[in-house]
Amino acid sequence: QYLNPQALMPVLASGGQPTAVLGQNNTVAMQSASDFSLWSSGDFRPAQKDVLRRMYAGDDWLQVSGTRLLNALEVMENAGVSEYVPANGAQYPGDYFSTNLQTVAQVAKLDLGLRVSTVDLGGWDTHEYQGDGAQGYFGDLLGQLAGGLSAFYTDLGERAQNTTVVVMSEFGRRLVQNASYGTDHGHGSAMLVLGGNVNGGQVYGSWPGLSNEQLYDRADLAVTTDYRQV
Repeated sequence: QYLNPQALMPVLASGGQPTAVLGQNNTVAMQSASDFSLWSSGDFRPAQKDVLRRMYAGDDWLQVSGTRLLNALEVMENAGVSEYVPANGAQYPGDYFSTNLQTVAQVAKLDLGLRVSTVDLGGWDTHEYQGDGAQGYFGDLLGQLAGGLSAFYTDLGERAQNTTVVVMSEFGRRLVQNASYGTDHGHGSAMLVLGGNVNGGQVYGSWPGLSNEQLYDRADLAVTTDYRQV
């Protein structure tokens, strides 16, 4: 009676819940599908579940949250989650970002009603020693992004045709290098959209230009598309 596949509609491959899904009552945050379970095992687990159900049987915010978590745990347990082996020879690089993408791929393949997921890749605040071309701090970050997405799409196989990935940031970097060989906070940026149903291979939106009079405050690439609309 507690199993509801829709409990896993939004999945966050992280330890926290971003603002974009704070209003979703059926959101689940996990870093590893195989570790998303109760600590007890064997004969103790049914008794533990029963006690927890009775503890969170009310209708205040804490009890509702506890019941929601127990529902999600039962959904994952009944799906037979175990140690995951990526398909199609996919090799995730093993960093935090790609490991979380692997969790998304695993949950997607369980067919539990997953509709949307979010994964963060931080570290783009490159004020100092950003790098030289494809080398250095910024190049390493781009390598993590590319390596994780490549493994994710390889792992999904045919499912990639029905999966859309949007890569975005809420702000960009300044065009001109600062005195510390990095770039400061900017405004306009680019968003990447990938997937089988994407009409890709082109750039959408208006190009504002890079001459001084076309820059925001004569310093930054101007914003032409609000990332929240995307």
